Amino acid sequence: MPDLFPDFSRRSTEAEIMDGDDYTLEEIGSAYANLRKVNKYLGGTSALLRHLVPLMEASGSRRVTILDVGAGSADIPQAIVCVARQKGIDIQMVAVDASPHAIATASENIRGFPEIHLVQAQALQVPFADNSFDFVIASELLHHLTVETGAAFLRLLNRIGRVAFLINDLRRHPIPYYSFWVLSHLFTTNRISRNDGLVSILRGFTPEDLRELQRRSGLTDLSVHFRFPYRVVIVGSATKAPRHEA
Repeated sequence: MPDLFPDFSRRSTEAEIMDGDDYTLEEIGSAYANLRKVNKYLGGTSALLRHLVPLMEASGSRRVTILDVGAGSADIPQAIVCVARQKGIDIQMVAVDASPHAIATASENIRGFPEIHLVQAQALQVPFADNSFDFVIASELLHHLTVETGAAFLRLLNRIGRVAFLINDLRRHPIPYYSFWVLSHLFTTNRISRNDGLVSILRGFTPEDLRELQRRSGLTDLSVHFRFPYRVVIVGSATKAPRHEA
């Protein structure tokens, strides 16, 4: 469990419970349900849609293809498809996750969503060629990675996406940390949610972290947006010749 008074000046390296296998099926199922609520009510889904939907609309009448890496239980792909349906956008999505529990949960959730196809694969080993999708997205996955691996991940998304890639993650700051501590103790007894939510925030990003990540990636056409409440959205226009930094 994270400290009551952690060091916010640097990213934590503590592992999340969900990244291991020390949990029951009931616990992990409840944790995925809680993540869906967090994305819905604490800005994860809306932060991404704010930047993705205008790009989808600009694609015109042709089919839009989107890859979601680290899709979890597929709540964000579902939200994207719902918006696409409302706006009359022809869309096809592939949702990837490394966890068999996530894939099993997502397969139940996406009944009635033929636009979404599930693939089990590691984030850095997704089985797709360069320029395979119009857009590539990743929500709350980047904070699981070190700066070196994160930079490689950005380059991977840049290669796969024809138009752009978008990353939605967390800003490291005391306010969301202590706010989440209170909310998690009010609304859930799930130990994974309580622990991993706090660890995720401590593994999140400051503006300085993101500048270093961009430098390491060698990608120049990136924009960083900070959205309420303490969300970070990175938008990268697809460029195929990144500069590699040491």
